[in-house]
Amino acid sequence: MSLTSSLDREAIIAASASLPAAPQIMARLYKLLLDFNAGLRSIADLLKRDPALTARVIRISNSPAYGAGGVGTIEDALQRVGFSEVYRLVGSASNSSIGEKGLSCYGFSADDYRRHNLFSALVAEQLAIITKMDARAAYTAGLLRGIGQLLLDGVGRKSLAPSEGFVQCGAGRAVEWERRFFGVTHYEVAGVLLTEWGFPEEIVEAVRHAHGEAGEISRLGKLIDITDNIVRIAGFGLTADEAEWGVPQEKMEALGINHDAIERVQSEALAKLTALESAQK
Repeated sequence: MSLTSSLDREAIIAASASLPAAPQIMARLYKLLLDFNAGLRSIADLLKRDPALTARVIRISNSPAYGAGGVGTIEDALQRVGFSEVYRLVGSASNSSIGEKGLSCYGFSADDYRRHNLFSALVAEQLAIITKMDARAAYTAGLLRGIGQLLLDGVGRKSLAPSEGFVQCGAGRAVEWERRFFGVTHYEVAGVLLTEWGFPEEIVEAVRHAHGEAGEISRLGKLIDITDNIVRIAGFGLTADEAEWGVPQEKMEALGINHDAIERVQSEALAKLTALESAQK
């Protein structure tokens, strides 16, 4: 079976109606935080459009990591965490709402998928900090680069036979399986979605061209590529395809980092992952 003829841009956008609204809220928040005139009220009003997301943000804000208790409204939460932290907090809360049933076509459990996304975001953010790149853009690309898999899994649940799943097929690389059954890769799907939702082109291109899938890779794209290696080294990889174990020297040289920096990034990201996961319990 193949969906190559039907899963074009229009089909991707149509299928995205089944995805959680939280990533789209993140896109609007991204823009708001770039506006120096945006205040607490405008940010709070945006987050209130997704009651489930608002509830998660409030719950995290009440955790020991953020002061333990006393937050009853989204306005209280924003005042406690501050604008500089709110995007990461919203990203973490958004990630909690996606892939709740797991990705059966890929063979990913819900917990593995969400931990992979969040750890990828935290690693990318730390890499951006030490390489003096845009940390918020890196965090976003790391967090949402797998959103295409979520969409393809939803399409596959409706159209693929059990024997056609990624694991059942015994396909070596996920992108090869995706091209065979959907006609597109999850990187390309993510590019369509992030463009449709209004994320900056820098982020879109970094995700779309991950692992050199197409075109010239930007500096942010190279950072995301290295992020994937670090995520796998740390044990948060989802499949054994695509990336090498270890971080190739040429990739580190492209960003001006060394093995010591990689170890620091991994350690910092693990610490933040532990804190965020504890805050969501």
